[in-house]
Amino acid sequence: MITFRNLSDNNDSSYWLDLYSDSFPTNQRIDFNDLTNIANSNDSVQMLLIQLNAQNVGIIYLVDFNDQAFILYLAIDANMRGNGLGKSTINALKSRFKDGFILESESVLVDSANPKQRNARYRFYTNNGMIDTDLATKDSDDEFHLLTSNKYAGVDLYKKANQILGLDVDVIKYNK
Repeated sequence: MITFRNLSDNNDSSYWLDLYSDSFPTNQRIDFNDLTNIANSNDSVQMLLIQLNAQNVGIIYLVDFNDQAFILYLAIDANMRGNGLGKSTINALKSRFKDGFILESESVLVDSANPKQRNARYRFYTNNGMIDTDLATKDSDDEFHLLTSNKYAGVDLYKKANQILGLDVDVIKYNK
């Protein structure tokens, strides 16, 4: 069963940072110390380890609004992919956040250096029940689809979470 544990000690910090650095392009990453400081200064911001049977299998960074959340970063360890952990993680998040969660997925509608990866990630999320809001965000010199687990976790939640994180984002409607 997938569980989430708060990041706590130096060994976990190394795992979190390594997976974070390996999973996200430089232009999409926030400095690790800044992420830690934001999480330490606001109880609703959480740096979590995704675990299966007490073994680290991934990381997640989110803003927790009790029954809703905004997920800024989510990554499954590359050595563990293909074992259903991503699907199990999405299902665990749906159970934890009964009123839904929202996240970004790199746009498949723009020219990029990694179209196959973007399409695979987007399909993964939509195949696991995430709903495309038909809204996109622009930040970090890139464009992202806003995907939600249900109709209750929408753009207002996204904007509120980004204010807490101190991020300035633009939300736009796009045509598929």
